[in-house]
Amino acid sequence: MQNHESHTHRQFYHLTIEKINRALNPPEDLCFIYVQHAFSPCINHLTCVGDRLAAVIPKGSSSKGNPDVVEQLHQLFPGRVLSDVTRRHLTDTSYAVQLVKEVTKGRPFAILEYGAYFAPAAARIASDRYLGPKLAGFVEGTENGIKGSDDGNTPGYRHVVNEVNRPIVSKARSMIKNIMDLEIGPAIVESSDNLLRKTLGCRLQHWRGKIGIVGLGAIGQGVLKSLGKHNLHPMVYDAKPAIMAEMAYKQYDAVAQTTVLATSDILFLNTGSCFLSDHPELLEKLKDDAILILCTSGEVEAGIPQLIDAGHLQLIRCDSNETLATYKTISGKRIRVMLGDDHIGQAPNMIVEDGSGSPANLMSDMEFYALGAYLASKQNVCKANSIHESPTALQTVIIEQWLETFYPATLDNTVPPDHLSTTNDQVAGETQPLNS
Repeated sequence: MQNHESHTHRQFYHLTIEKINRALNPPEDLCFIYVQHAFSPCINHLTCVGDRLAAVIPKGSSSKGNPDVVEQLHQLFPGRVLSDVTRRHLTDTSYAVQLVKEVTKGRPFAILEYGAYFAPAAARIASDRYLGPKLAGFVEGTENGIKGSDDGNTPGYRHVVNEVNRPIVSKARSMIKNIMDLEIGPAIVESSDNLLRKTLGCRLQHWRGKIGIVGLGAIGQGVLKSLGKHNLHPMVYDAKPAIMAEMAYKQYDAVAQTTVLATSDILFLNTGSCFLSDHPELLEKLKDDAILILCTSGEVEAGIPQLIDAGHLQLIRCDSNETLATYKTISGKRIRVMLGDDHIGQAPNMIVEDGSGSPANLMSDMEFYALGAYLASKQNVCKANSIHESPTALQTVIIEQWLETFYPATLDNTVPPDHLSTTNDQVAGETQPLNS
């Protein structure tokens, strides 16, 4: 079954790459630097990318939980898997520039990443006398990677865009990202359930304490719906009044922020910002011994490292199974963070080998490739010093090929699915800057 699935995935990648290359005709020696999660589907994708793979930096949040995937990557792509490179390394701009020179070897290139690892060095890379002329641009896959942390400790591309003399494309709000986000909430709930059973011997559906959710974006609402399937009815809070009105109208347990913090035994955080480090006084509002489940990384979601550095949190114990870390606040209150053994915390779905297990993730892989090829092609109309949306026409080609591969009954076979070569004007018209 797995071999058949792997074959189908490779078929999708190969066919989509062929269509994109045929339509955009990117340089033959174009290569990509990926910052990618260490999930098993990426193995097939990078295999299909072939010589265009200059290097891949597996993200620590997933590579730590999936060492077998990282080992497979090393075996398949010797010398091109930079598993020792971290976000902290790339804040050294000289180090980042030298690394890019070494892996691209004088070829034209694009940087395709989740999490803005290269944002601190982006301006230096773009202005370098050797790299600048070869750089097609940057592609960022997450909203957090565009925004960065609100406290500025983890810069996003919006912080550096005015100094980067190359285009930046965000796929954080693309149609494909929206489809992918539908799967993340349920994956977080499933992983949390497994970890709670492993650590505390209790499953979510048998949890007798109260559950809360702060932040009801696409992922937060996915968590909410998934909990509902377990007949769990969490308290919910969002900073946007319109979302709170929707939750109240639909008769969810919409409550004030102070209520959800003070009464939740398990609290899912999906704010996409340094929710706690921006307001460290909220730590004292949390229920004693509450379990925090972060829906992104601990750096950007809660600002755990920032809270530790500022003395607001102190690690007092980490479970031997490395699933929960216990901290104490200045007042001595205990707070537990799921997967916090690295003193940071991370989304629990990151330890699942195949990510969310959804073939929708394959579309996201291909959107990276398509945008890298687009930036390096003559069709590229994206302006430098600007952040642009992912062109709809590119996404449509990927989505239609995905449907043709996985759900062929949905397509009308009388209409050729490859529209990209006839929609260059549409692509050009859909790359308006997002800076504002």
